[in-house]
Amino acid sequence: MKGDKSDNLTTETWLTNEPPDNSVRLRTMTDKDVAETTDTPLDDAALEKLAVEELIREAVQGAARAEIVGPSGWIKESDVWKSIDKIPLISKEIERLKADMSKYLNNCEFEIPVIFKESKELFLDSKSLVEEMENCKHEIQEETMTEILKSIENHDIIANELEKVKFTLNVVYDVVQSGKYFKDYEDCKRDGNYYRAVETLNDLTEFLNNPVDGFRSLAIYDNLKNAVAIHWDELLQELNALWGKMVYWSNPASGSQIHITIKIEDSPIFIDILRALLLCKQLDVKIKEFSAFLLQEVLVPIIHQDCTVFEETDELMTITIPDKNHIKPAYDSVIANIRLLFHFLFKKLNIEIVLNDTIMSMVGKTIYVEFGDMLIKDCLIDTIPNNINELQSYGKITSEIEDFQQFLVLVRFFPNEKYSILQYANDIDVLFAERCSQYFLDSARTIMLKDLSITMSIGVESVVESAELNSNVDDATEEAFKLFDSALPKSLYYFPRCMISKTAQELLDLVYILMEQAVQCSDFVCKRLYITTRLVFELYDAVVPYHHENFLQTIPQYVALFHNNCMFLAHNLLTFGEKWMTLMDDRDVDYPISFVDLVQKLRDLGYKHLTIHMQQQRKQILDNIRSSDLNSLVVKDVLSDNAEQAIRQCLRQLQILKNVWIGVFPGKVFCRLMSTLVNMFIDELIHRVCTVEDISAEMATQLTEIYTIVVKKAPNLFQKPSDIEQNVRSWIKLQELIIVLGGTLKDIEKRWGDGTGPLAVHFRTEELRNLIKALFQNTMLRANLLSKIK
Repeated sequence: MKGDKSDNLTTETWLTNEPPDNSVRLRTMTDKDVAETTDTPLDDAALEKLAVEELIREAVQGAARAEIVGPSGWIKESDVWKSIDKIPLISKEIERLKADMSKYLNNCEFEIPVIFKESKELFLDSKSLVEEMENCKHEIQEETMTEILKSIENHDIIANELEKVKFTLNVVYDVVQSGKYFKDYEDCKRDGNYYRAVETLNDLTEFLNNPVDGFRSLAIYDNLKNAVAIHWDELLQELNALWGKMVYWSNPASGSQIHITIKIEDSPIFIDILRALLLCKQLDVKIKEFSAFLLQEVLVPIIHQDCTVFEETDELMTITIPDKNHIKPAYDSVIANIRLLFHFLFKKLNIEIVLNDTIMSMVGKTIYVEFGDMLIKDCLIDTIPNNINELQSYGKITSEIEDFQQFLVLVRFFPNEKYSILQYANDIDVLFAERCSQYFLDSARTIMLKDLSITMSIGVESVVESAELNSNVDDATEEAFKLFDSALPKSLYYFPRCMISKTAQELLDLVYILMEQAVQCSDFVCKRLYITTRLVFELYDAVVPYHHENFLQTIPQYVALFHNNCMFLAHNLLTFGEKWMTLMDDRDVDYPISFVDLVQKLRDLGYKHLTIHMQQQRKQILDNIRSSDLNSLVVKDVLSDNAEQAIRQCLRQLQILKNVWIGVFPGKVFCRLMSTLVNMFIDELIHRVCTVEDISAEMATQLTEIYTIVVKKAPNLFQKPSDIEQNVRSWIKLQELIIVLGGTLKDIEKRWGDGTGPLAVHFRTEELRNLIKALFQNTMLRANLLSKIK
C-alpha cells in the first residue's frame, strides 16, 4: 500500500466563538470518495487498496476520538496533541486493520474480479444499444417526418372543404325550417287553432332572431322577417277583434246607462282564443283596459252615486247612473249593487286560463287594491258612528262587511292574500275619534255660520247677597262667607242679564254633548275629543269674524251680540274644565284638562271688534262736528244752521245706538259704552269753544242754545237720566260752559268762588282765562277777574 499517515489523514481543529470551559472542539475530516468521482475504471488491486485505506481512516478517526476527545467532546487548549506523538499508535492500528481486511477478503464467497469483468461487458453492450437507437432516431427524422407533414397538409384541405359543406348545409336547413314554420302557421290558422298559431310565430321569431352564420346575408332573410311581422299584425288584429266580440261595453258619455256585454263560454274554442291572447301578451293589455273601465266608469259611480244595477240577459249587465246626483248612497245599497255586478262577472269570467288563474282573478289582481282603498275611504268609513251609543251596536255592520269580504274572495276578485276591507276596523277607536271629531267640528262650523241676529236672553239681573242665602248658618260660617265675598265678589260666578245669539247657546250645548260623549269612551278617544273641544273654540275665533265680517262692520246690534257671545262662551270656559274633570273622577288622566287659556282669547276677540266699532262711531261723530261751522269758530262771527244740524245728527246717532244696544248689552256695559261716546262728544264741543280767541256775543248766544239742546237730550240716552252725571266726566263742565257763554263777568266770578267754585273744579285755569278773553272786551272788570283766576 502506498502513502503514509499524513497522505491519508487530514486533521483540522478549530475553536468555537464561545466554547464552554475555555475548551475547543476537535473535528477530523478525510479525503474520501476519490474513486467514486473519477471516470477511470478500477482494477482489483485498486479496489482492494481503496477498501483498506477506508478502513484505516475509520480506525484512525475512531482511535483519535476515543483517546483524545472526552465525553463532552471538548478539550482544553493546553491538552491539544501533536500528530507526531501518535504516529506509533496509528501505525500499529493500521497493521491490525490490514490483517482483518485480508482475512475478510479471503473468506468471501464471491469473486470480485469476476463481478468486475461482467460489469464491464454489460457496459459495452449498453453502449452499443445506445448507438443503434441514435441511428434509428436519425432515420425516422429523415424519412418518416416528410410523409407526416404531407398528411397534415392534406388533412387541413379536407377539413376546410368539410366546413364549407357544413356551413352550406346549415343555411339550407334554416331556410327549409323557416318554410316549415310558415306552413305550420298556415295550417293552424286554417284549423282555427290560434294558440298553436301564436306558438308557431313565437318559435319562428325566435328562430329568425338567432340564425346561423351566413343566413342574415341572404336576401330571403329580410323577406322572412317582413313576412313574420305581417303575420303578427294580422294575427293580433284578428285576436283583438275576437276579444272585442267576446267582451265589450257602451261608452259612458253616450248616456246615463252603461251596458256590459260578455259572450265568453267555458268551451275549447274560447279557451284557445284566450290562451292565444295570453301567449302573445295581449290578454294582460285587454284585462287592464277592461279593469280600468270597470273601476273608473262602473265602480266609482256605484260607490259615490245612487245607481241601479240589474242583469238584463245572461250576457248583458246594465248600470243606470243618475244625472248629477250628489247624494251618497248607503253602504248596504253600495254592497248590494257590487254583489250583483261581481256575480255577473264571476259567472262569465270564471274561466281558468293557466293553473289556478282565471280571467276574474286577473281582473281582481289588477284593481283590487284601488277598489278596496276607495270602498273603505269613500263608503265604509262613513258607516263609523259619531256617538258612543251607535258605536256599541256597530258589530252588526261589521258582520255585513265581513260577509261581503267573503263574497269577494269567493268570486275570486280578492286574491288569497290576507287583504281585507275590514282592515279599517282594526283601529276602530282611532276611526271613531276621527269621525266623531269631524262630525262635531262640522256641526260647530254649521252653527257658527248661522245668523247672529236670532237672540235669546240669559244671565241674572242681580246677585243675591250671601246673608239672604244663608240665613240659618252659624256665626263662624257667616263670617267665612263675608270674608269670601270680600275677597272674591259673588258676581264673579254669575253672568249678567243680556242678549246673546242662539247660536252661542247651541254651540255650548254641542260642546256639552261632546263632553258627555268623551267621558264614556276609551282614554284615547276621550283625549282626542278633548282636543276637538278646544278646536271648536279656536274655530270660533277663525270662522265667525270672517263669515260675519260685513255685518260686524256696519250693524251695531251684530257687534253687541258678537261681543256678548264671546263673553258668554269665555264665562262658561272658566268652569268647563272643572266640570269635565268631575265626570272623570274614577279615571286616571295623564294630560291636563283646562280651558282657562282660551278664556282671554275669546274675551279679546269680543273686545277687539267692539273697540273697532266704537272707533267707527267716534269717527262718525267727530266727522259730523268737523264738517259744520263748529270747526271754524275762529273765522266766523255767526253760526249757520249746519252747526245745530250736526249736533242733532250726533244726538240722533247716539239715540240709535241706545235703541239697538239697550237690553242687548248688560246694563253696566251699556252705560259704560254710552258714557264713553257721550263724554267724547261733549269733550269735542267744549274743546271747540275753549280754543277760540274771540267769540262774538251773537255766536255766544247761538252756542248756548245749541249746547242747551245737548243738555236736554243727552240724559235720555241712558237707562236712568241720573246715570249721565255719575258716568260722564265732562257733563258738569258742559253745563258750566253754557253758564259762562250766557253769563256776565260777575256770574263767572261768583261761580269761580276764589278757586273753590264749580268753574274751578271743572275747568283748568288757562281754559277759563282764554274763554273770558274770547267772550269779553278788555275792561278793568275783566282785568280784575283775570287777576283773581290764577
